[in-house]
Amino acid sequence: MSGLTRRELLKAAGVAGAAAALPSALAGPAGAQGTQKRELVVAQGGDISKFDPHFSTSANDIRISFNLFDNLIARHPDGKLQPSLATDWKLTNPTTWTFKLRHGVKWHNGDPFSSADVKYSFERTWDPKQNTRVSTVFTTVDKVEAPDASTVVFTTKKPDPLLAARVAFYGGQIVPKKYLEAVGNDTFNAKPVGTGPVRFVSWTKDDKIVLEANPDYFGGRPDFDRFVMRAVPEMAPRVAGLLKGETDIITQLPPDQGERVNGNPSTRVAGALYAGLYVLAVNSKVPPLDNPLVKQALSLAVDRDLIVKELWRGRGIAPSGPIAKGDNHFDTSLPALKYDPKEARERLKKSGYKGEDIVIETTAAYMANDKPMAEAIVAMWRDIGVNGKVEVVEYSVRAQKNRDKSFKGLWWSDPTSTLSDPDGMFWRLLSPGGPQDYWRHARFDELGEAARFSVDEKFRGQAYKEMTRIFLEHLPWIPVIQPYEDYGLQKHLEWTPNPNQQFEIRRFAFKFRRA
Repeated sequence: MSGLTRRELLKAAGVAGAAAALPSALAGPAGAQGTQKRELVVAQGGDISKFDPHFSTSANDIRISFNLFDNLIARHPDGKLQPSLATDWKLTNPTTWTFKLRHGVKWHNGDPFSSADVKYSFERTWDPKQNTRVSTVFTTVDKVEAPDASTVVFTTKKPDPLLAARVAFYGGQIVPKKYLEAVGNDTFNAKPVGTGPVRFVSWTKDDKIVLEANPDYFGGRPDFDRFVMRAVPEMAPRVAGLLKGETDIITQLPPDQGERVNGNPSTRVAGALYAGLYVLAVNSKVPPLDNPLVKQALSLAVDRDLIVKELWRGRGIAPSGPIAKGDNHFDTSLPALKYDPKEARERLKKSGYKGEDIVIETTAAYMANDKPMAEAIVAMWRDIGVNGKVEVVEYSVRAQKNRDKSFKGLWWSDPTSTLSDPDGMFWRLLSPGGPQDYWRHARFDELGEAARFSVDEKFRGQAYKEMTRIFLEHLPWIPVIQPYEDYGLQKHLEWTPNPNQQFEIRRFAFKFRRA
């Protein structure tokens, strides 16, 4: 057969429609505020793995860490860079950036914030002894100096036009030098201390995280007293809890549930086109995935249009390569990735594939539709003669495999474009020593390093075009969809989703509507 019908796709993906299991784990109506403290109750698809912002970039984790901690600069939901811990910054010469820090900021434990914390935080990200998850973010930086308590000076190895954007996202969260050096990494991760709008209260593993409003936050006290993040892996109870008013917001709302949420009198859907892609990342070091022809066959066998139409109800677009639509240097001339099962079979035959297992290790609801998409794609692969298999792993297992680089084949990744530029997405992740360094190509590496330091946007655009051609031949990722990231929320909330997965609950993005 030449492809999957809609019915076969949905059956393969295990989609059973809008089942509504009862949410046994969700207690206490979120909307029942009365004289009680005002709580913001959110449910996401799994627990966190780390509070420490330098040791995880996973979506579940950053919804918490980007609220416990602040960056020097903040990227708001509209994509614009705004002051945060730094009130002013400027390029004083081609390789020198000077940041002026906000006065009067305190850590959650009462210690004063200063430039020493900033210098320590950035140096920690690239310290090889720390082995952080963000070690490649600031490879353009030569040194960070703190000439006085309210000034920080970055010197870059070469001109870096993206430094301001770089410090606004992954790796740029500032951590407390004095506290961290006193207690060590493990205690800091168990009892995190930041400067952000919420402070840590408790964490019950696989159940909930409790945070409280920081009354002294420099951006204004958030519009709640307490923030509870619940781990609810199954979608049915997550949706049911929202519809019953037991939660205020649910993350990763699949498109097949949008009508139910919008049709309910008290709830609505809010979403944004994701500033990134959902991809099957590939361990290209293991056979048969070390053969580009095999990966090309796997990509050609994926009917992305069918996935977008049926599993996502049109809430997404088929990618054309490793650069997300909306980014700098997105190539509008490139067609969407091709679906051609006949050509897939031919390349598979040419590759010498001998029927080896090819495994997708997927979570269930770390990303919206991750397990249904994995099952649908494996059915498509079987259609061309690939012995595909799906293995479901817990989020904590996925996080450990991420750290150890021990995935056995393919796995879902949701690379975020942290800079609205290819440097902040595929080069950040796929560069030598990067979080997804499972493949190397000398020319790709040469171009990525040159583009990172260039102030010539024409050259950068040409470099990324050539890198895209190399990428599409070797496929260190198999891009599947650029989705809309949808959330379900109560109508008594005013909240603007951030396209880059930051779950922004500061006053500029979130408030309860008053009666």
